Amino acid sequence: MTLPAGLLKAGNADYAHETVKDKPHTSPLARSLRLITAAGCLAMVFVVGTGSPAFVAFLRALGATDAQFGLLGGIPMIMLALQFLGAVITNVVPRRKALFMALVIAGRFLYIPMAVVPALFASLRGSRGVAFVLLLAALSGALVNMSGPLFLSWMADLIPRRVLNRYWGRRQQWLFATWTLSYLAVAAYVSFVRAPITITFPILATVASAAGILDICLFVWVDEPPNVVMRGRPIIETMLAPLRHAEYRPFVVYSCAWAATALFAASFMQVYVLKVIGLSVWQATLVWSVIGLGIALVSSFWGKIADRHGHRPVLSVCMGLKSLVIAAFLLTTRETALWFLPAMLFFDSMWEAGLLVAGNGYMLKIAPQRNRSMFIASITGLAGICGGLGAVAGGGFLKLTAGFDLEAMGHRWVNYHLLFLLNIPMRIACIALVRRIREPKAARSLQLMNLLMGTWPMRFLLFPIGLYRRLEPR
Repeated sequence: MTLPAGLLKAGNADYAHETVKDKPHTSPLARSLRLITAAGCLAMVFVVGTGSPAFVAFLRALGATDAQFGLLGGIPMIMLALQFLGAVITNVVPRRKALFMALVIAGRFLYIPMAVVPALFASLRGSRGVAFVLLLAALSGALVNMSGPLFLSWMADLIPRRVLNRYWGRRQQWLFATWTLSYLAVAAYVSFVRAPITITFPILATVASAAGILDICLFVWVDEPPNVVMRGRPIIETMLAPLRHAEYRPFVVYSCAWAATALFAASFMQVYVLKVIGLSVWQATLVWSVIGLGIALVSSFWGKIADRHGHRPVLSVCMGLKSLVIAAFLLTTRETALWFLPAMLFFDSMWEAGLLVAGNGYMLKIAPQRNRSMFIASITGLAGICGGLGAVAGGGFLKLTAGFDLEAMGHRWVNYHLLFLLNIPMRIACIALVRRIREPKAARSLQLMNLLMGTWPMRFLLFPIGLYRRLEPR
């Protein structure tokens, strides 16, 4: 990974002396950033291996219902509440690395028994098996989510502020390129291994968990600036600080609303294509692989745009286009799914990349160094709780409308279509919340839109020849 020249002149003063005599590609900071990117790529192998349509098919084989899928999507997100506990711990420990590594390794290891035990014991099929998976998913989510503030506050201290978005965008580019390759590998594995999903998924989950644990082991060699310790302030005061911060509060409200809105429908998209559309596991996995491709192509672009023009206009533009993917799930059929869904998911992932880069950048830049972990937890934790509740609400809605079945306009409409239809105005409403985010020096959304019309990826959407040009923002 090539680092910007200015990267080694900015940022944490504790590391400034290390860049004077070292070359950019050999400095401790540059080495740490490369390791963080490599570790993130291994994390993507874990995420894909344990969260692809193969996992959905495995749960269906165990007998999971729609309501249980909602719980499965919601419980790990609700466990993000433990990020507040992680933030409290972060505020009082002088070093974060060892605790972060221990929590994440333990959480990721749990995916091995989660997949293997129900496959080995027939008594854990059906409701017992699903309950076992839900329990271990909750424990894994609790451990991993406690580590969130430890990791992000560490990264905020380590990565120079002036290039934070550019580095995060470039890292995200590598991560989602790995995501795409991992999805293709999973699709090939599921397609060519002629065995029941109760055998193929436990093997896949074991390999993915090993990659996820190796990811964390790389952090042994990542530098750690001293943590800014806070003592003497009441816990309730530190927890309420993000909501009392005039700039940060609207961002918290937006993040919570968007998490609940997105997961209300997104938690059931893979279930929908397997159960209603009727795609095979390898076909659904292949369809989902394009998400990583779209994010990888434009993440670096959005990082540069956010550094130069602000986070709010990037969030506003991308949010305005996020409702289109729901329309794709409403309109797709078994005959069109293999070309229409990948195309729509590819474009949707471009806007998702902008939301990820700009959201993380705003969170890490606006949060003050003192009590930064609690500001981070207010987004990753509180928004996660809202997202989990949104997933549970979506599962409840599907259970409530389970008998809906209508033939109209040459198309069969079921309760999943009602779920997606309801999600469209929910997503549109989030645009107004983005506009309330405070960033005085940011460009206006319309100004950014005019700029983007002449650049990638907008030019590609207007003229397909833009796919073959590499355009940099001016």
